[in-house]
Amino acid sequence: MIKRTLGLAFVAACGLGSVAHAADLTVVEEAAVAAPAFNWTGLYAGVHAGYGWGDFSSPLDSANFFLGDLSRNPDGIFGGGQIGYNYQFSNNLVAGFEIDASIADLDGIGELTLTSGSDRATISQGSKIDAFGTVRGRLGYAADRFLPYVTGGLAWARTSYEFGLDQTDFPGIHFSDKQTFTGWTLGAGLEYAVTNNVTAKVEYLYADLGSKDFQLGAGLPAIPGDLTMQTVKFGLNYKF
Repeated sequence: MIKRTLGLAFVAACGLGSVAHAADLTVVEEAAVAAPAFNWTGLYAGVHAGYGWGDFSSPLDSANFFLGDLSRNPDGIFGGGQIGYNYQFSNNLVAGFEIDASIADLDGIGELTLTSGSDRATISQGSKIDAFGTVRGRLGYAADRFLPYVTGGLAWARTSYEFGLDQTDFPGIHFSDKQTFTGWTLGAGLEYAVTNNVTAKVEYLYADLGSKDFQLGAGLPAIPGDLTMQTVKFGLNYKF
């Protein structure tokens, strides 16, 4: 009887040990924790570069001054920086503002060369844009790390109008004047958060910069000019 009791106790002990060992081997799966969505709220600053082209018109252009259309619409590259602030609402709308400025090389100077025997005359005429910038509001919708947006506000561009005549054996004649155009701009863009602090964007802007009068020399009539321009740029921002 004692032997039977000890045997049952041994079997029970072995059974409990097996259950405990099995419990130790049980793998507990942890619930996956979703990564938090990116939030666009915050101050940012960055750099940009791109290509721009303008439509500059004046009475001299439309009259095909001096036997030919010397001037052409300014175009070229530019680069600069920007600073701004975004605020993301609970419904994922993102509102903000941005200020940017660019140094530009948008050249629209054309030349016409006339020759007669050994005599040579070169006439140049046209416009250049060497700097521009904007102050804009932005409104977009955040799809996590993607931010498509529309933008609009004020714009300016520093523009020169030039005329020159160089002749063989005669002093050259050169007139130029520089004016700062101001107007409005509208556009759209797409920004992507590469990391939690670095974002990249592509943006298109159209600007209507109104009219300015250029004075090319004492006693000469002022030459009015109208300017619109378009830009496509790529930018990088650091979000603080």
